[in-house]
Order: sequence, then C-alpha cells, then structure tokens
Amino acid sequence: MSESESQTVVCRHGDIWIAAQPSEADLDQWAADGVKMIVNSRTPGETSGLSFYLPEAVETRGMRYVELPIGGTYGASAVLTATLGDLLAEADGPVVMHCRTGGRSAHLYAAHLVDTGQDGEDPFDTMNWPGPRDMNMVRALVPVRGA
Repeated sequence: MSESESQTVVCRHGDIWIAAQPSEADLDQWAADGVKMIVNSRTPGETSGLSFYLPEAVETRGMRYVELPIGGTYGASAVLTATLGDLLAEADGPVVMHCRTGGRSAHLYAAHLVDTGQDGEDPFDTMNWPGPRDMNMVRALVPVRGA
C-alpha cells in the first residue's frame, strides 16, 4: 500500500478498495497503482461541494468514474447492488469505492458480498471493515432473487 493510499483507503478485499473521500493526490496515486474504476457513493450534492470536479479529475487520469449515490433522497436501493455487481464483473483491475468516510461504500460492498454468496459469517469481517456496521442497511441493499 502506498503512502497516499494508507491515509485514505480504509480496507481492501482483493481488488476492491473501500476509501474515504479522495483528494486529487489520492487520484494520482491510485491511477499510478493501476486502479481502473472509481465508484462514488456520495450524493451529487455532496460531491458538488468538493474543491475539484471529481468526474473529470478521475477520467483525466485514465480511470472510469461511476456514481452510485446512497443517502438523502437517494436512499438505499437494491438496484445499486445489482448495478455494482455488473460493474465489478466487467472491471479489469482494482476498483476504489468511496464516500465521505467509506461507510456507505462498505455497506454497498457488503450487500454485494451477501448477494453473491461471498459474505462468509459476516460480510464486514470478510472485507476487513473496521467501521460501523448496520445489517439493516445491508438488507435494504440486497436484491431479492426469485421473487
């Protein structure tokens, strides 16, 4: 893990990195580290408050930018988890999922782990997440199959 990454990345699970809000220096480091996609779970209103335009900052560094907002009027939808699954299936390298602190992204990734049967006894333990855990939020994010 690089010096820049260690300050922002909260945990890693294989090629999935859960992070707090990145700076432009973090984006530079992640691009140098081979990250292919950045998945932002902040709402557009939160993202617009940054000192730089995040989508352009990501894309000019050669990475793909995707928004899967959680919170506020966006809520927590199972559609996000299904979309994340499709994105991760087509990813050809490391993916950074982030929000302000990493919490919403961790819950979205935990829902993905549950949805794909990779959750083990606890999806947060599986991904080494050190932060708060809300299984009700994870359940709200897991798609209902065969209904």
